[in-house]
Amino acid sequence: MKNFFKTCLLRGTPSMVLALGAGFVMASSADIRAALGMGAAVLISMILTSIVVSAIHKFIPAYAKLPVYLLIITGFVSIIEMLMEAFFPIVVNMLGAHLAALAVSAVIYRDAEEVADHNGEWTSIKTALSTGIFLTVIMIVCALIREVLGNASIWGHEIAFLANYKVSALAGAFGGYLVLACVLAAIKKLTGAHEHLEEEENE
Repeated sequence: MKNFFKTCLLRGTPSMVLALGAGFVMASSADIRAALGMGAAVLISMILTSIVVSAIHKFIPAYAKLPVYLLIITGFVSIIEMLMEAFFPIVVNMLGAHLAALAVSAVIYRDAEEVADHNGEWTSIKTALSTGIFLTVIMIVCALIREVLGNASIWGHEIAFLANYKVSALAGAFGGYLVLACVLAAIKKLTGAHEHLEEEENE
């Protein structure tokens, strides 16, 4: 399981995955509803893209893979966006253009090119699930910090006893990058310590 996590999900470090998805993580972290909506969009689009790419990659010429994969990703993101507009318009309004920009996300394309293009459906699905869940958890953590401490609310409902203690700066773009940087630093610290322990055990 550890080998799968390192090889398929991280292909480097957790902070690298988070850096690739920093744009949509930051954009969706001001409200827990936006974080859940973006997390669902990322997860579903990654799974569907991985299934299709892993099924047809052998039939696509090398020179055509980039445009074909982008077309597949764009198609699924567009369908997801239309469904969210129909059933969760509030979330779509919160995410704005960032939801559509998911179609050119480096995270989804990287999974399509590096995993689905070389493996079967099952490995591709597991990779998409693990990567999508990882990013969704990070978005939720960032959203909880920013919404509760920055807006003194949760799920759009005011938290009365925090109203006088909220840090308004956390609700803006600067706050988004600040919280994301702190979470990124914590992940690097934790994973760095874990890797150091593994090296000592191996010695």
